[in-house]
Amino acid sequence: MNQTPGNQLTAEDQRHVLAAFVHRFTGEHKPQWANEPWKDGKPYPVQFRDDADWLANTLFVTRNDGRLDQRHKACYSTATWPFNPELRQNEPQSIGCACT
Repeated sequence: MNQTPGNQLTAEDQRHVLAAFVHRFTGEHKPQWANEPWKDGKPYPVQFRDDADWLANTLFVTRNDGRLDQRHKACYSTATWPFNPELRQNEPQSIGCACT
């Protein structure tokens, strides 16, 4: 199984994952779940600066030819917490994601 960062996918595959993975929380895309309060009633922090940051920090299953394997409905992201450096740790925090 090959895994490829989203910023290395074809433009067509990038458009597909941006449409399919609607639960990402970026400066450009706020999912419905982020409207609920986080710890201590505070708002959820943005996980990625923008969609380009999400693509660069998210792995997708790809076929041998490098194209997105659309049979797989999950991806693996590492949050960058662009506006909350206190959330960054020595070890990256991974976020599982699934398309709907």
